[in-house]
Amino acid sequence: MSRPIPHRADQGPEGRGPDAAETLADELLARLGAERGASEPPGESYRRLLREALSAAAEARGELLQERREAERLRRLTVTDAQTGVLNRRGFEQALERALARLQRTGETGLLLVVDLDNFKQINDAHGHAAGDLALAAVASLLSRHTRATDAVARLGGDEFAVVLGGTDETAGRLKAARLEALLNALTLTWRGATIALSASVGAVSYGGEDLADEVVHRADLDMYQKKRLTAAASREAANAEPAAAARRDAILLDAPARG
Repeated sequence: MSRPIPHRADQGPEGRGPDAAETLADELLARLGAERGASEPPGESYRRLLREALSAAAEARGELLQERREAERLRRLTVTDAQTGVLNRRGFEQALERALARLQRTGETGLLLVVDLDNFKQINDAHGHAAGDLALAAVASLLSRHTRATDAVARLGGDEFAVVLGGTDETAGRLKAARLEALLNALTLTWRGATIALSASVGAVSYGGEDLADEVVHRADLDMYQKKRLTAAASREAANAEPAAAARRDAILLDAPARG
C-alpha cells in the first residue's frame, strides 16, 4: 500500500519555492516507478506535464485562499465599527442571535449590557469632535479589555455601546456590570492639556434561550434609561442642595458675632 507524501512547510501555497512543484513531481514519479516495478522512470515529457499540473494546482489553491481571505476581510468590514474597532449594530445583532441560539442548546443564561455615555454632547461642544472620537475609542477599548474573548462588545451608534455576556448567571453578570460601570465612571482622558472625565449609565438584563433578541434589547434600554434618570435626578438634587448649604453657612457666619 502506498504511503502519503510527507507534508513540508514549504509546500504551502505561500511558502512554495520556485522548484517545489518540480521536487514534488520527482517524488511522485519515483513512487510511481517503485509501485509499478518499472526499471526505467517515465519520460521527460510525462515529467513536464506532471510538474505543470502541480504548479497550476498550487497556483489555483493559492488564489482560492486569497479570495477567501478577501471575502472574510469584507465580511468583517460589514460587522465592524470603523471608528472604534468593535462590532457595529449589525455585528451586535448577529452576536446576540448566536448567543441566544447557544443558550437554547445549553440551557444557561446570559446578560446584556447597554452603555450610554452621559453628557457626551458637551465633550464635542467643549473640546471638538476629535476629542469625542477619542472618548468613544477609549470606552470601546475599556469594554474590550475587561470582558472575555467569548463576549461581544459593540457600538450601537452615537455614544451607545452594548456588551453581550454569554453563559453567565445573573449574579455574576451583574457584578461584572457594576464593575464595568465603575470603571467607565472613573475613566478620564487628557486632550490638549485638558482632563476630560467620562461618565456612563449602564442598563443590564438577563436573558435565556427562550427570549427574543428585540425584547432583550428593549428591556436593557429601559433599564439604562432608568439609570440615566436616577443619575440626572441625583445631580439636580446635589446642585440644588449646594446653594442651600452655602446660604446656611453664610447665615451661621453672620449670626456668629451677635451670639458672641
